[in-house]
Amino acid sequence: MILTRTPLRITLGGGGTDLPFYADVHGGSLVTASINRYIYITVSPRLQRNIKLNYSRTEIVEKAKDVRHPLIRECMKLTGTEAIEVHSTAEIPSGTGLGSSAAFTVGLLNGLYYHSGDIMSRYKLAEDASHVIMDVLGEPCGKQDQYACAFGGINHLMVGTDGRVTVNPIDIHHEDILTLERNLMIFYLGGERSASELLGQQRRKAKKPGADIYDYYHKIKEIGEKSLKCLRRGDVTEFGRLMDDHWRLKREITDSMTNSRIDRLYSIAVKHKALGGKLIGAGGGGFLMVYAEKGRDRLLKVMESKGLTYTPFKFDFDGSRIVYDGAHY
Repeated sequence: MILTRTPLRITLGGGGTDLPFYADVHGGSLVTASINRYIYITVSPRLQRNIKLNYSRTEIVEKAKDVRHPLIRECMKLTGTEAIEVHSTAEIPSGTGLGSSAAFTVGLLNGLYYHSGDIMSRYKLAEDASHVIMDVLGEPCGKQDQYACAFGGINHLMVGTDGRVTVNPIDIHHEDILTLERNLMIFYLGGERSASELLGQQRRKAKKPGADIYDYYHKIKEIGEKSLKCLRRGDVTEFGRLMDDHWRLKREITDSMTNSRIDRLYSIAVKHKALGGKLIGAGGGGFLMVYAEKGRDRLLKVMESKGLTYTPFKFDFDGSRIVYDGAHY
């Protein structure tokens, strides 16, 4: 049995500028961070010579082409894998904005390639996952999640107009990393939402005559690059304030980005000393992340009294990795 562990991710700046409708024209620039919330995938040989899958449902089929789960089916076809058993376990529900689909795909590819005797680079895992999700399945997303989950760490991702991604680890002082882990507070709002639907709305808006969505994304990229400079020089307070600028701008892009409940919760967080915050992912629900240097304990109690679940985290610097190989244990 092979066990892979792949981290989920949060976006710290420039979120959305990796989307092809923008990046293919203007290039994307994002600040991403992987966290110690994981998706685990096991891959085992199947003596019955068929395929058994256990995720939110169970499938037993004869060939990869017969698999109903689209990500698993296309990953198996890409790697030429048959006669296996796959199990998946997630620490965070899917559809909540932390890049779970990308983490699942990267972790599965890592396990399938390793099962076949191949050890792939992080770049290969990220690109193959992007190919499956974007090119084969046609999901309206960018490459941010796949790269963040494959590489781990806190990185500046640059997406060229040719689609090529450059990964630059951000040199952040250890004490500033600890400060970010302490002051960035993530709250689960409850429920799930379709990132594909929300991102599709943004893509359709960009295609309308006279659309000004590109102007919004120019500004989002600019705020993200300011955030990058703050992290590099250790100005985490200004970084927190820039999150509020990002929030106010991003909510103008689509009506589905937020709602009255989320707006109210964000206002409560700011009232209780949060400098800024953002919805993680495409919006509409999932997780609300806020940055608070003062009154954290009081803020925590207030947000939990509103029905939110606090989800502490630390940064992950390993990326997707093989954590167990039964054949060589």
